[in-house]
Amino acid sequence: MKKNEISSQWEIVIRFLFISLFAFGFLYPLTITGITKLFFLEKANGSLIRLDGKVVGSELLSQKLNSNSIFRYRPSAADFGKIPSGASNLSPSSLELQTMINERKLELDRLGIRHTVCSELLYSSGSGLDPHISVGCAREQAEFLHRVSKVPLDVINELIQQNIEYPIWGMMGRDRVNVTKLNLSWKQMTHE
Repeated sequence: MKKNEISSQWEIVIRFLFISLFAFGFLYPLTITGITKLFFLEKANGSLIRLDGKVVGSELLSQKLNSNSIFRYRPSAADFGKIPSGASNLSPSSLELQTMINERKLELDRLGIRHTVCSELLYSSGSGLDPHISVGCAREQAEFLHRVSKVPLDVINELIQQNIEYPIWGMMGRDRVNVTKLNLSWKQMTHE
């Protein structure tokens, strides 16, 4: 190759690099952000839950408990920290994991919540921030909250029923309860 051909090739490569950076690093993200803001505003903004104009949480994230008289989330390996989030990566044969599970079983037993019904309260989710529990676990916790708050059990179960999320298109996933939304409804009902 001649010197002019080599410099011409480098010129093409450099142009392509800057055009690609502009197109894929600026235009594409800007376009996708604009489309999501236009058609999916609530989801694009993090599915935030607002109460009286103030952000109180997100439908997508669990929160650290500050009260024993609300519905419990699954445990978090990252102590509910958003950065970094994640699982503990402890194997099923890990003594540390077995110790944590046994401590959680004792805590649930102390509260009168059957860990056989609420087994998800023994293990953290993959992200450590999943706000969902099974309907059965929510109803089991209703028994505990009924004893603590003296709110009638049927009222608590109706609140759970109102907060059930069903499978997507009736087939993807399972019936579940978003604890963040349920706790917000619970706090509004009990004026906590």
